[in-house]
Amino acid sequence: MSRPRVHVLYAPGTNCHFEMIDAFRLAGAEPSLRLLTDDLIRGKTKLSDCDLIAIPGGFSFGDHIAAGRIFALDLVHRLRDGLLEAGRKQIPMIGVCNGFQVLVNTGLLPGTSEIGSPDALLDRNRVAVFVSQWVTLHAQAGSPCVWTKGLEGKGLRMPTAHGEGRLCVPDGFDDRNTVFRYGSAAGTEDYPANPNGSLHGRAGICDPTGLVLGLMPHPERAIYPWLGCEDGLDIFRTGVEAVK
Repeated sequence: MSRPRVHVLYAPGTNCHFEMIDAFRLAGAEPSLRLLTDDLIRGKTKLSDCDLIAIPGGFSFGDHIAAGRIFALDLVHRLRDGLLEAGRKQIPMIGVCNGFQVLVNTGLLPGTSEIGSPDALLDRNRVAVFVSQWVTLHAQAGSPCVWTKGLEGKGLRMPTAHGEGRLCVPDGFDDRNTVFRYGSAAGTEDYPANPNGSLHGRAGICDPTGLVLGLMPHPERAIYPWLGCEDGLDIFRTGVEAVK
């Protein structure tokens, strides 16, 4: 059986791409680094010519204007056809930290508005400083997310590192699309178990199809025992299994 192909997207300022590539390789996929400008925007590679799409963390374009905003604008206005085609092909996507910020800025998450019309926000951490620490996430039961099938109720340890991670969702948000909560199955808003103060302890959400996942903590930094934990690998293995 061939290994699922993953496009790991890179923009200037992205800094977690190699960890993301390692995570998918260990999970049984065939990841390739795709440069936003040189490969995708110039048309050397089609965004939708893959089985999975991943947007890593970092500080894309220096987080100028706002975190993930310029990357998102390029996706929406220069690669819109590719995004729509990826949706038609039902290609699962994952965005981690800055990648989550990108997905929110495109409107792909929470996925209840048109592409290019974001209706959610990842705001400054409630403690008003950049927070880098280990956290525990709890995968939620009842979520449609393809990246967590079989992980429901499980606690996963992984690092987090961000200054703008407080998730603000629109009124009427369907809480079944909450995929992870900080600290406990019920979630907590208390620091430090919740590093950013997201309401109801939301650490990650998916769109209504369950195909698009965004989370602030870094599962790709918890894939080797010598990193302190391998829990993050479960997410990548589940995503890869979903497209086999």
